[in-house]
Amino acid sequence: MSEINVSIVKKNNDKELFLRFPSKVYDDKHIMQDKIFEREVLENTNILCKGVKTVPLIAKNKNDEVVARCLLSFYEDDTAYIGFFECINNSEAAKELLTAGESIAREEGKKKILGPIDLSFWARYRFCTSEDLPYIGEPANKVYYKGLWEENGFKVSEEYISNFFDVADESFDSEKARKRLQSAKDEGYVFTHPNVDDFEKYLRDIYPVLIEGYKDFCGFKMISEEDFVKLYSQLKMVIDPETVFLAYKDGDLKGFLICLPDYGNLLCKARTPELLLSVMNVKSHAKRYVLLYMGIKRDCLGLGSALSQQVVDSLKEKKASGISALIHSGKASGGYFKDKIKEQRKYVMLEKML
Repeated sequence: MSEINVSIVKKNNDKELFLRFPSKVYDDKHIMQDKIFEREVLENTNILCKGVKTVPLIAKNKNDEVVARCLLSFYEDDTAYIGFFECINNSEAAKELLTAGESIAREEGKKKILGPIDLSFWARYRFCTSEDLPYIGEPANKVYYKGLWEENGFKVSEEYISNFFDVADESFDSEKARKRLQSAKDEGYVFTHPNVDDFEKYLRDIYPVLIEGYKDFCGFKMISEEDFVKLYSQLKMVIDPETVFLAYKDGDLKGFLICLPDYGNLLCKARTPELLLSVMNVKSHAKRYVLLYMGIKRDCLGLGSALSQQVVDSLKEKKASGISALIHSGKASGGYFKDKIKEQRKYVMLEKML
């Protein structure tokens, strides 16, 4: 008989245990937990909780210590989504937690369980297959998580990469990309940066392009334009407008590429005056930028390459390095400036038929 007990998180005390557990697994440099977001999810008050049933679970050992946690998300489709997964390096703890989650998913009539996905595409998802210092927006996890899931019958269903580049210099020039940039300008595309004083307007322009480009991604769930604006309006405090690129033609947004200064895990930490000073320092003197979000209208071939050339030009001016982050394997963007890739990290999604 197992000494691990799995239960649904309902009491306030268990909610606090759920929230505190990641700090027992990670050190201060590697933890990417946003406690404010997680608390809102547990209280069902976050924007992303609309239209979803959530079931948080914790696993405790015989000493009543938490050894694993996760949260199941149920929508109207036939897939159960499992996220917020954290676990000590213990096969029994993982087995009991995942088995309990699968049992609940079957009771909900689901045919498949997929993860890791924290609620949906709009939050954190994917396992990183290595355990390095995380950059902003990167899913950070213990390297043994993938193995624990595979021991319990999960198989890799999707793969992603992040490409790391050195400080941009003249050797980064791509004749193909520069020609596409010039061609786009000749065709009437207008490239600009957002004005943070009217940031909501630009978010509304980005919304339909992003929806079109990402609607087929794992865990994608439709959200309204209003909720999208609320979700991302806080970005205006941390973006460098000079590294956000927007491509308009005939007054309509056709593509965008959003790079953020690499804050690491600073934005996940408790808001204090000291933290705000650190964030401001990174924003003003960033040495690395992360290409996090890109969207191109389907009929705008070559625009992604043109936008990437603008990023390179900006990084040259700033004497900064870059990360092209979380690219779905096989996507064309994974090949931009491929001869300049210094390092790659890999990520996976896993699934199990029920």
